[in-house]
Amino acid sequence: MRQQLLELYEIQQIDLGIREIEKRFEGIPTRLREFEASLSTLRSELQKLIEQRDGIVKEVKTLEAGVQAEGIKLRKWDARLVEIRNQREYLALSREIEGGKRANREAEEKMSELNTQREQLDQQIDALHNKIAESDIDAESEREKVQKESGEVSSAISKEKARRDALLGKVPSALLRKYESIRAKRFGVGLVPVVDGSCSGCNMKLPPQLYNILQRVETVEQCPSCQRLIFWNRILEPAETPTKDGAGARA
Repeated sequence: MRQQLLELYEIQQIDLGIREIEKRFEGIPTRLREFEASLSTLRSELQKLIEQRDGIVKEVKTLEAGVQAEGIKLRKWDARLVEIRNQREYLALSREIEGGKRANREAEEKMSELNTQREQLDQQIDALHNKIAESDIDAESEREKVQKESGEVSSAISKEKARRDALLGKVPSALLRKYESIRAKRFGVGLVPVVDGSCSGCNMKLPPQLYNILQRVETVEQCPSCQRLIFWNRILEPAETPTKDGAGARA
């Protein structure tokens, strides 16, 4: 029974080691997700600026077309104004011409403001393009790092699982099933040593009779409190080997 417990304890240590490796790896893809989320935000911001800039360009073109059409009309009216002899008609057309010129001036001022906004947006867009390019490089570097670390983690876990598989045949299947069942319910820990009469899984002081049973190392027991499989921690120490005078010595 001592050897079976030692083999099972080794399996437990391997399981804890695999769990620790997987836990460390959990934080690695998180960094990449943060990079990609930042890139997504930058691209979304860039798209909004481009749409805003394109809207301004479209508005300027509309205003330019209006100013051009109004200019053609004003030139015709100016030519007609010279020919008019009726005072009332002359004044009415003069007012129309003045209104058209004022509308064109306002449109030109608006175009000037819009062009200034467009130039500012172009600068912001260029800056964002550069920032995205830099972030892309950082993200790609992180992707390569994650891929490398993922490979290393997979390799480490595969080696540990191979060690575990080699030990499985040395432990009775019923004991393994019990261990796996408890481990699934107890945060990955199904077997713990008892130190100085206390379960190291939940720190409960065991009844003296149970502690005495453990020291005989003849059966596999469970902690009355946490239900984990328990064993006397002294079995982890090197076994005593007989000497010539019959006294025991540590191996």
